Amino acid sequence: MNANPPILQLEMQARGRGTGWKLLLPSGLMASSLLRNGYALIANSGLTAMLGLAFWFLAARYSTPEAIGLGGAITATIVNLSNAAQLNFGNFLVRFVPTIGKRAGRLILFAYSVSVAASILVAGIFLLVVGAFMPKLDVLTESAGVMAWFVVTVAIWSVFALQDSALSGLRQSIWVPLSKTTYQFVKILLLVPLTLFGLGWEAIALSWTAPVALFVLAVNLLIFKRLVPATEDTPGYEQRIHWQSMARYFGWDYIGAVSMMAAWTATPLVVLNLVGAAESASFFVAWTIFTSLYYVGSSMGLSLLAEGASNGGRLRTLAADAAVLSVVPLLGLVTLMVMFAHPIMSVFGAAYADAGASILRILALASLVSAVLSIYLSIARTKGWIRSVAAAEFSVMALALVLGAFLVRREGPIGMAEAWLLAMLTVTFGVGVLALATGRRGSAYDWALALAAASKRLSSQLFPWRPRARTQLPAEADLAPLLLLIARPDALGWRPFEAEPGPDGTVTVQLGEHAADVCGHRGEARAILRRARDLNAITYIERQIDNLDLMQAEPRLMAFLPLLPSRLAVRRTKGALDCIETAIVGEGWDDFTRHPAQLQAGLAATAGAIALLHGRTSLPHKIDEDWLREWVEWPAAQMRNLDRSLMSRARREQVLDLFVERQRGYWSGRELGLGWCHGDLQPRNLRFAGTGSDPVKLAGILEWGRARSNAPDGYDACGLAIALRAISSGEPLGAVVADLFWLPEWRPDEKAWLAASTSDGRGWSDDAGATRALVGLVWLHQVSEQIRRPEGGGRLWIAANVDRVLRAVPWEGGAL
Repeated sequence: MNANPPILQLEMQARGRGTGWKLLLPSGLMASSLLRNGYALIANSGLTAMLGLAFWFLAARYSTPEAIGLGGAITATIVNLSNAAQLNFGNFLVRFVPTIGKRAGRLILFAYSVSVAASILVAGIFLLVVGAFMPKLDVLTESAGVMAWFVVTVAIWSVFALQDSALSGLRQSIWVPLSKTTYQFVKILLLVPLTLFGLGWEAIALSWTAPVALFVLAVNLLIFKRLVPATEDTPGYEQRIHWQSMARYFGWDYIGAVSMMAAWTATPLVVLNLVGAAESASFFVAWTIFTSLYYVGSSMGLSLLAEGASNGGRLRTLAADAAVLSVVPLLGLVTLMVMFAHPIMSVFGAAYADAGASILRILALASLVSAVLSIYLSIARTKGWIRSVAAAEFSVMALALVLGAFLVRREGPIGMAEAWLLAMLTVTFGVGVLALATGRRGSAYDWALALAAASKRLSSQLFPWRPRARTQLPAEADLAPLLLLIARPDALGWRPFEAEPGPDGTVTVQLGEHAADVCGHRGEARAILRRARDLNAITYIERQIDNLDLMQAEPRLMAFLPLLPSRLAVRRTKGALDCIETAIVGEGWDDFTRHPAQLQAGLAATAGAIALLHGRTSLPHKIDEDWLREWVEWPAAQMRNLDRSLMSRARREQVLDLFVERQRGYWSGRELGLGWCHGDLQPRNLRFAGTGSDPVKLAGILEWGRARSNAPDGYDACGLAIALRAISSGEPLGAVVADLFWLPEWRPDEKAWLAASTSDGRGWSDDAGATRALVGLVWLHQVSEQIRRPEGGGRLWIAANVDRVLRAVPWEGGAL
């Protein structure tokens, strides 16, 4: 089962993200649907547990112990039979609903139908044998009405449980705590009147089950009337997954789910049977707390499964975020449990504290390990490693129960806690070693960097020590003399209305009409002011002015000139430079590429423009030492004296020498056509026009400060392809480049537009050697541009974008 092609995942990104090479922070923790849905599921588990305790507290006050015992046994039976009849469709829906587009509604209905049929069958069989095996529950067979109620309730409860998975699969888990919390309140409100009315076990059973039908109706109206149609109307990629593939997933995952269900059910029973009711009481309390902690990791794992299934190209970034954002808060809870286990258990009585404090501490540590294992299981389910999932969950069950039975006989109830900790540690360590052993070289380094980046994003959100400075608009009085230089009658009416940082420390200011419409929106920008107040920024703008002048003076580029901005005015003063140029009217990348068809057409238009620029200016040239010094030696020299690199200086020198040698080996002496390139062709620098029935056109290309007149064919296209991969995967530049060194192949959707970007029609994207050479060249210049700036790159940035690639260089083209 293939994940969405990254080229089509771009529309799934949160709008407003930058597209540069730097590691960027989300606008807020809840801006991520992964975290929003994960924390919604965690909140649901916590609220359900607290309100469940409140329900039983009231039941103990208003009902007899006999009624509580029988009512609790009946409701537990309903839930357990329903769990068995759901046939693990919960994980199935979370995995496949995000991926099948317009068929999501049919898949949800299929899961409901099969589970309802299985529930009726299981409940009917249970009623036939209950008298022989559980005579205390023979009240369920006293009348046809009670039997019918029981069977229908088990069936409805299955839908009640599966609708949460449907919401998670639709990436709308925020509705789960809302519906479940409301249900819990209704259940509590029904309990007291029913008990006062004189009902016994019926009061507990009816208050527990009567509201379910109402909530099933309400939530599924929401799902099928609002959420599913919204998913169908959203442009996106629809995977073609065969039912046979789903069946294989279902079968193995069901084995794993049954294994874990058996482990959870059997654990307290093993302790009870081996040590007796009195000695096992403290274990049951600690086990209940452990269950709540376990749901922190498993809930985030469910959210990761839904997000990873819908956006497989970003799986590593999503998994790192899920791990950090579940393990960090869980670590705090576990620390409290370990430090204050005795006072927590003493709430239930002194005997519970004396016997159960150590049990709680061990189980709390096990919950921390289980969170890590839950993240792995979600990754494995997303990637289709379902046998690995089944093996891991079966191993946990076997190790926990076998070791538990042995240790409980020797040490008492604490032995079962030790068995669960050992089982979790063994399986988690085992799957980690297996994953790293079967993965490519450097995968452990990549995961470490992803976790470090996720931790940095979290710390930056929680502790914003350095808030981002706002870019100030220039004063109108300062701007007026510059506007006088423009030979346009409307120029004096232009006012600055939006400013943002530009490349190399420049500031970009939009100029337009000062008046706003009734909604407060100003019209389109009439011109762009570029401001520079330091040497790097001035150098960048001067280079852009020179490059644009040279291209606009080139007669062979007449067809290309409409894509370029035109200079209107320049003001140079000591230590400052202001340049006003025409604004290119068109939509930016994020606004334009919401639909896959527009995205592909936009890429095709961009590829054509790249081919036109290079093809019209290309001249035959034999690669000589001057070209190699400019394109290879000089940018490589920028990396030889990094003071924040994780690599030793000697090792970095050795690898850089090897990298330069390979670049020289490919380029030296080749007869190539060298011509103009943009030099920094990223999505943020593109503007488009044409929607609906109109043909898609490239309206313009911005930021020409890094353009060169002697670039090899394919340089711009390769840079854009790398940028698109970085955006769609959420990975830094270095990880994308290292992957391309390892496997220098382009996907069919990438080749479709890369072929059109080649001016000589030779198709460099089909050549592994050419791909490695161009990828290395793009990486070399992007990284050297960042390093030469005064701020350089932070230690994490260098580790992710420099060290990661240098670690891959010795293995480039070899067996890893």
